Amino acid sequence: MNGQDYLHAATRLETAEGLDPWTALMRVLVGRLQGMDLPAPLQPALDQAASHWSGHPGVLPELKTEVWRYIEAMGPSGADLTTPEGRTARALLCVLEPDGDDEARSMTAEWFAAMADDQQAAG
Repeated sequence: MNGQDYLHAATRLETAEGLDPWTALMRVLVGRLQGMDLPAPLQPALDQAASHWSGHPGVLPELKTEVWRYIEAMGPSGADLTTPEGRTARALLCVLEPDGDDEARSMTAEWFAAMADDQQAAG
């Protein structure tokens, strides 16, 4: 999928379930992440993000910090982008933002697609 595909799926979910645009996108992206091979240390963060976007508010900033620690442990800045695990971690960061406007939605969807779907093709 590409960024526009994710935005279209989010719009359908937004209409069907009466969600705000950001929550709808987050639910679509979480669903995609749940179908991917996620490194074991990141699974709790995904589980908590899924719970958050399902209506049980969590502590997204703390989860974001944990994911960044995982990424930084992979090596020099940007080294994570060369590995499937690092790209998946970067995709996970997308669902750890508490809110965003239309521009942020578009950029998040594009970045997520670049990390999640390019990673799948490479993996």
